[in-house]
Amino acid sequence: MNTDFCIISNDCWGAEIYIERKIAYNTPFVGLFIPPSHFVKMANNLQAYLATELVFVKETAFQDYKELYKKEQYPIALLGDVEIHFLHYTDETQARSKWNRRLNRMPKDTSTWFIKGCDREVSDWNQLQASWNSIPFNKIFFSAKKRKELAHAVTITESYDEYVTDGKALYNLSKDYFEIDQWIDSKGNSWELKTLPFLRNLNFQFKKLKYKINKL
Repeated sequence: MNTDFCIISNDCWGAEIYIERKIAYNTPFVGLFIPPSHFVKMANNLQAYLATELVFVKETAFQDYKELYKKEQYPIALLGDVEIHFLHYTDETQARSKWNRRLNRMPKDTSTWFIKGCDREVSDWNQLQASWNSIPFNKIFFSAKKRKELAHAVTITESYDEYVTDGKALYNLSKDYFEIDQWIDSKGNSWELKTLPFLRNLNFQFKKLKYKINKL
């Protein structure tokens, strides 16, 4: 089992791999989320962004997150021009301390870096497509819809909405669609999709229909 790898995730998906393998976080991308447009921008120039210092701010520039921030009052920081939401941290001191400690654990070998993205809260698909496809690291993108235009995309058919579920739930679900362990342990050389049983797919379609009816 590979323990010398780094998950750069836009949400809590990546943390679940470390928890499952019972190893220390050697990535600072834990307990936080990054808006999609900023995440792909950062991932295209990751080393440069990671060399900058966090600068904490008192508000988000994203209208979609203003209500969440107002309710939760978690720390927000800029890494250069990339906004990071430390959703599961109590204050700036804790966020900075854990970010720096885990940043120092990152392996130097970039072939062991893995980028995870997903379709939650994506507003500009044209911009995201170009930026995602140019990311120069091992990468995987989970989407509720088929995205043939996206490199290394996996379709999560068991999605109730037009986008995939949250990070922790998505990790457990994504293991039924993709051989994550093989991908990590092979340094990205193994790319194996899984096929869901027919009855499971059929059962989900009934659940999804009920879900949509209840939302009407």
